[in-house]
Amino acid sequence: MKFYNNNIVKKIREARERGLSLRAINKQFNISDSTISRWVYDIKVDSKKQDANHEKIINAKKKNLKLINSLKINKNNARIFCSLIYWCEGSKYPMNNFVALANSDRLLIGTFIKLLRKAFIIDESKFRVQLQLHDSHDENDMISYWSKILKISKKRFHKSTITAPKNKMKRKNYYGTCTIKYYDVKILWQITGIYELFSGKINGEVAEWLKAVVC
Repeated sequence: MKFYNNNIVKKIREARERGLSLRAINKQFNISDSTISRWVYDIKVDSKKQDANHEKIINAKKKNLKLINSLKINKNNARIFCSLIYWCEGSKYPMNNFVALANSDRLLIGTFIKLLRKAFIIDESKFRVQLQLHDSHDENDMISYWSKILKISKKRFHKSTITAPKNKMKRKNYYGTCTIKYYDVKILWQITGIYELFSGKINGEVAEWLKAVVC
């Protein structure tokens, strides 16, 4: 996780106060929109622009509502979606011999674990959770927060890693980074096989792979 010094944060807040958009600030400082938005969320911008952008987001959701509502999350689909999320965010085999995915986004973490449970036969006793927190967090509160999201007992949480933010930078609305661990290498193999075959299908390489296996 990358931290920035207070001078950078100050310059970005000043740019936002001058009315610059998140995209313009991103281009100027080469820092992600999500990071910038956390630093400037309390700064009021032109209400007309803000309302217009909000309306665009609502319209985009409306256009895709039918698509999402028609989507059936059966076991097969769950395996694909779960594996694709893991491909992006998970620890890969053979460096890891168990499923491990870390993120601070509660929606992504919650989506992944629900898909994992839907996709595979899961032994709940094999779950463990590790939190990385700042020294400003209340560890018990954060464990309760993530335990509720994951539906995993607090007893299965390892001792949290506590760090002090560099330059005393504190992230607003940050509930720590959560790492889900599931100790079953066979599930990891299946996830790995699915996303590799998926990418092969998209890139037209599955036939070549099958030919190599048969030979």
